[in-house]
Amino acid sequence: MHPLPRLASVLIAALLLSVAAAQPLVSLPIEDVVDGPIAMSEITATSATLLVTTHLDLACVVVFGEDEGFGQLALDADMGGGAHRDHRVLLRGLEPDTEYAYRLQGSAPDGRFFASEVLRFRTAPAEAGPSLGVDVATAEAGATVVAASSEFGGAFAAANAIDGDARSEWSSRGDGDEAFITVRLREPVEVTGFGLWTRTMGTSAQIERFEVVNEHGEVFGPFDVPDAASAHDFVASGRGQEFTFRVLASSGGNTGAVEVAVYTQPR
Repeated sequence: MHPLPRLASVLIAALLLSVAAAQPLVSLPIEDVVDGPIAMSEITATSATLLVTTHLDLACVVVFGEDEGFGQLALDADMGGGAHRDHRVLLRGLEPDTEYAYRLQGSAPDGRFFASEVLRFRTAPAEAGPSLGVDVATAEAGATVVAASSEFGGAFAAANAIDGDARSEWSSRGDGDEAFITVRLREPVEVTGFGLWTRTMGTSAQIERFEVVNEHGEVFGPFDVPDAASAHDFVASGRGQEFTFRVLASSGGNTGAVEVAVYTQPR
């Protein structure tokens, strides 16, 4: 189980303060303090994004699941924590062509607790694309992260980029275009391609272009990343055991990756 980032602690503390301030806890309609409708956007087969602006400062989360029992929680992308007004919540690790129930919740600094009605959306069907082979840049396949430009903290460790879990991510500590991560495979392979799912904070932290360099200095790319909604794969050919993913262009800030991949054909 992955540790929650600092924002989770802020939200939990805020909710506890709300409970302490008023028993029983009564939620106010968050729709009254939100500009426009509450609706998911950028819906793919495995992710969706909620973008909302509130009239007052709130610390927000989205609880979601395949029924109204929810069971999962997605945090606002603002890594600084605390209450603010422009919110971007990315739901990842979703199943294709599946209906999800969700609720937007927020706590104000004065202890008031806001919640939306239960809303629903459906993910897109899975897209059948050409396979580049098997991803061997995973912890399960024996790969390890041997270097990274930096880590924002334990909840954003570089090892998250090879854990196979779309709910976790590696974030650098403000490295921008200087961010990199080096992955060592269990053994040398014939490469058929690379993959990268960039993290984003909406207006920052998003990788737009990267290259990959193996232990022999051979450069693959550059590769352009169209968006942060899902993983993107890129055809390449070569051989190696250690690969460094280097950011060439980004929107700056705490750049990093949800996942990186090195593909090879199965034996």
